[in-house]
Amino acid sequence: MTQVAREIAEMLFSIGAVEVRPKDPFIYASGLKGPIYCDNRKVLSHPIARNLVKSSFVSILKEEDWKFDQLAGLATAGIAHAALMADALEAPMLYIRSKAKGHGKGNQIEGDYKDGQKLVLVEDLINQGSSLESALFAVESAQLKYTGCLSIVTYQMQKAQDICEKWSLPVRALTTFDTLCETALHSGLINSEGRELLSLWRNDPKGWSV
Repeated sequence: MTQVAREIAEMLFSIGAVEVRPKDPFIYASGLKGPIYCDNRKVLSHPIARNLVKSSFVSILKEEDWKFDQLAGLATAGIAHAALMADALEAPMLYIRSKAKGHGKGNQIEGDYKDGQKLVLVEDLINQGSSLESALFAVESAQLKYTGCLSIVTYQMQKAQDICEKWSLPVRALTTFDTLCETALHSGLINSEGRELLSLWRNDPKGWSV
C-alpha cells in the first residue's frame, strides 16, 4: 500500500464516496448484490479532494512518461477528471461515450482527433472492466491508439485484469480494492469478518450475491 493509495482511500471514505456494508449489501444496477459502493462523482463537490485526484493523476502521467496526443475521459464520471487534467497540462482531450449516439453523426468518440493519435484513457472506477473494453473497441474502430489508462479506483477484479492483458493496456489506479478494505478495517468501519466477506465478494461477485 503506497502513501498515495492510502491517502486517496482515506479521502474517499471521508467524503462518503465509498461505503462498505458487508452484512447489509447494496443492490447494483445489474441486480447483483455487493458489500461496497463507490461513487467517485462526489469527488467533484469537494475542491481539496478534487485537486488531490488531479495532482495525483498528473504525477502518475509524469512518472509513467506515457506518450499521448490527447486525454480521453470515459463517460460519464471519467470526463470531468480528464478535463481537469487537460486544463492543468494544457493538453487536448476528448471523451468516449458508453455507446454510439443513436442520432446525428452517431459518434461514440466526441472531440477533434486525427487517425493514429495516442490516447491516455481516464476512468473513475474499474470494476469488471466492461465499460473500459467498450472504450477500447471504440478507440480501435476510430483508428486511434491507446498508451495507458488512469483510474481513481480499481476493484482488482480478475475479469478486468484479463481484459487489460488481452488488450495489452497498462493501467494505473490511485487506489485499490485491497487498500480500501485495509483502510476500512484500520478505521473500524469493518471487522476482520467483514474484511473476509469483502474478499469473498471480489473473488466471486456472482456467487456472493446468491
